[in-house]
Amino acid sequence: MSTRDEILIELGISPFWKKSLEGRTRFDAEESVTYTSVSAGEMKSGVLFKSSLHTIVGKGDPEAGWVFIAESPSTQGDDSANSLLLGDASKLFNNMLIAMHLARDKGVYLIDVLQTYSSTEDAIIVNEEGSCKEFLDQQIQLLRPSVIVAMGSAAAKRLMRHHTMLDCPRTVHDYCGFDLVVTDHPLDLLKDSSKKVNAWKDLCFASDLVKGHQEDASVS
Repeated sequence: MSTRDEILIELGISPFWKKSLEGRTRFDAEESVTYTSVSAGEMKSGVLFKSSLHTIVGKGDPEAGWVFIAESPSTQGDDSANSLLLGDASKLFNNMLIAMHLARDKGVYLIDVLQTYSSTEDAIIVNEEGSCKEFLDQQIQLLRPSVIVAMGSAAAKRLMRHHTMLDCPRTVHDYCGFDLVVTDHPLDLLKDSSKKVNAWKDLCFASDLVKGHQEDASVS
């Protein structure tokens, strides 16, 4: 049994679903060790944006075709790049990437919006949220991915205006002119393993979008 088959079984996904990705071209974006999308210092530290209420941390390939966005509470005040998915959630996310011939530092950029909580006035909170979203939008424009994957309802609600669309699986949404697909957060998959099959379908759907963009680029 191949390593990839073992990973798919570990994810709780029938080998049937692996056929959805057979024969696809791997997204081989050139790996870069010098990050330039914000500033060299910010990219290397992983801290892209920081305010009293919000922190955006990001890490990965700045030439990525895939951008994954998650939101998690900053329970220990750790806003370093090393806080991007920890423990079993990190392992599960990495395994899903491997099953799709991707890796965190190859073709993938992960952005985690860590939200802290404050007793300050609502007007200040709204202003901070606006600044955070504006910066996130700028980062997406700089990265220019083929697809954005929002992991979890919190991230999806941050990115989407119409929250009712969250109930429509495998739907292409628009975010800043880029394709957006919603799937479950790895932590949710760990809590309910029955969701893993649908999450895999979501990623296969997103992979089709990436493949379509690559084919369009090769024709133009």
